[in-house]
Amino acid sequence: MSSVSQIRIRARLAKPPEYVLVKFPRYEREFFLGYANFILGLILSREIREMLSNLVSAEGIRSDRSIDLRVMIFPARQLRRHPSRILYGSYSHSLAQISLYPLRISKDRIRREGRELFSSSLDELSMVQRKLIGEIATAAISTLIHEVLHVKFQQRSLARYVEEGMVQRLEKTYMRQWADKIDGVLRSQFSSLIDDVSVGKEP
Repeated sequence: MSSVSQIRIRARLAKPPEYVLVKFPRYEREFFLGYANFILGLILSREIREMLSNLVSAEGIRSDRSIDLRVMIFPARQLRRHPSRILYGSYSHSLAQISLYPLRISKDRIRREGRELFSSSLDELSMVQRKLIGEIATAAISTLIHEVLHVKFQQRSLARYVEEGMVQRLEKTYMRQWADKIDGVLRSQFSSLIDDVSVGKEP
């Protein structure tokens, strides 16, 4: 559970329904579970919680309800109206819920890397593997920033495209400010993943 100054965020793994689980072979289920545990550990790290608290304070973000932050196990389905767009996160004002989805990674890459990608020492990974880990972490953190910023604008009744433009600009600003810190966070957290968290088990 993560508490920041003006909002309270409760982070957990989301339990996929059985009909979703059976669509994925075992090697994909294990890979994405390792992925989700890695992201959950990153979000719950002291450094990320501190940076998020600073963002909330700086932006004056408030919510009278606790935010349910779900780390999703599997990638989101393609959007029907925009099949070329990929959903990495969403915020539901009515549910006070943020959902973070993993990147889409090819089946060949998943089979090749396996869950071991998230359980090895960072120093033992190849440059290509480190790049992938960096992309995974950066995508999750930037998406988290993006969706938390949507909480700020939830009661302003702005046009959707106006709100999205403002959120994207702020997201880029904070990611530039956090860029130098993310590598250090990865290095300190990578060896302390939440190995004992299973699908649907809350921290």
